[in-house]
Amino acid sequence: MAWVLQTASGMRKTPSVRRFFQGTALAGACVLSFVAPRVAEACSPADPAVTSTLPVDGGTHPGNAALLFNGYSILITDDVMVTVDGEPATLVAAPWNDDVPGLAALVEPAPMEGQSVVVSGTFCPECEVTTLTYTAGAHDLAAPMPLVDEALVGIYDHGDFVSSGGDCQSDSDLTYYVHLSQVGPGPGEVPTLFTIAWEPEGEADGGFRQTVRSDSESLVVSLSLVLSQLAGKDPLKDVCLEVSAIDLAGNAAEPFSLCQPCFFRKDDVVHEFDTPPEPNWTEAEGVPGSACASEEATTGEEETTGEEETTGDVETTGGEEPTGGPTTGATTDATGDTSGDSASGGEDDGGQGCACSSNGGEPGDVGRFLLFALGLGLALIKRRT
Repeated sequence: MAWVLQTASGMRKTPSVRRFFQGTALAGACVLSFVAPRVAEACSPADPAVTSTLPVDGGTHPGNAALLFNGYSILITDDVMVTVDGEPATLVAAPWNDDVPGLAALVEPAPMEGQSVVVSGTFCPECEVTTLTYTAGAHDLAAPMPLVDEALVGIYDHGDFVSSGGDCQSDSDLTYYVHLSQVGPGPGEVPTLFTIAWEPEGEADGGFRQTVRSDSESLVVSLSLVLSQLAGKDPLKDVCLEVSAIDLAGNAAEPFSLCQPCFFRKDDVVHEFDTPPEPNWTEAEGVPGSACASEEATTGEEETTGEEETTGDVETTGGEEPTGGPTTGATTDATGDTSGDSASGGEDDGGQGCACSSNGGEPGDVGRFLLFALGLGLALIKRRT
């Protein structure tokens, strides 16, 4: 220790050496700010409020169709008043309100075409007053028209994502991408609500359900799941998605099933978000027997055995996505949990995501050396002052 102090004392008389250690200390602090683990930032819940309405204020809406109030922690309170052409009416929750984000509500009695409707009040104790005025249009009597033959499913068995618990995200082991199409809706027509669900037969646990709104002719619904929701079932063989479509007036289309996925990819890439972007599927990832499989796989001209299937341990370079062949049984031995709804994500998840967590690596030898240099440099500066 005496040698160290004597050497340090000698360095104080050498400006160039002193500047070297001061510079090293500064550099060490900068480097450590990058390599040291960073604490995940918490994601605060949004304040209760109504953020938008359907229809918009001053618009037209079918008299028998539900109104949509988008927002956070909102409900129909005693403060909300409704009039139809100046006469009192009532706002009640739609029968399928629990399936949609925000609040879906019907005016009773249903206004007739041309009548003026005014809804006004606070939708939570802390909310500001929301006033919506619209004109009732003709009643909507036509059910949605999904294009069943154009629907398809892709499954991405990616690396397991684990939420930090306060980052507004959910655990995710694999993600379904459900492509849906429909006729319309056209301008001025009400949107369609698609519900995608699966319940394991005879199982108390597992399953998932999600409802999304579609204002266009096509959409992709992303459902990130944990393996426990599959109840030990093989997603390639044992999971049939049940798809139903209903509009805001309660007109329902005939439900249909999607039993065989079209694409499948497995790799160990862990993504930053619980719902990763949909991969750029390749022909090689088409599930044998599906419409997306290559001609050889469909006709059986090239047979493969389980030993020949790729496992997804594929390294990638540049911007290319890793690819892997189908694997079976990969979802039977893991468990997980999810928060909120049974499934997370949707076509507009990017607007709802609150990805605040980020993790750095552990300091290595260079980091430890710079930390030592930082302490030594600061000690020298303190002795000099």
